[in-house]
This record gives sequence, structure tokens and C-alpha cells, in this order.
Amino acid sequence: MASTSRRTTRYTEAEAADRLAFADAALGAVGHEVTDPYLLAVGERFARGEISIEEASELGRRHVLGR
Repeated sequence: MASTSRRTTRYTEAEAADRLAFADAALGAVGHEVTDPYLLAVGERFARGEISIEEASELGRRHVLGR
């Protein structure tokens, strides 16, 4: 994975839970649900601000495509 110099904002557990709830609601509104444990963990790391959106996207892409 290419490294990124982009810094992320850290969020509290409560803020991260709100961010995840929003994402779940948005996906649910269009009939989607993420059930893959790895992708859920990546989403949680992003919601807490541990990784950037670019890093989360790359991790998810590699996992789904098996690369």
C-alpha cells in the first residue's frame, strides 16, 4: 500500500460510533449492508480516524480483489 502523508483527525469512541451509525443507515437506506468482518474492521479504523479514506479504500480494494 502506498504510504500517505495525509494526517487524519482522531475521534472519540462516541464520535466513531455516530460515524458508523450514519454509514450503516445510509447503506441500509439503499438496501446494502456490510457483513465482511475485515471490511467492518477497516470501517471502524477509519471512523476512529486511525487511517485516512485513501488507506481505507486501498485496504478494502485489496481485500475484495484478493491482491
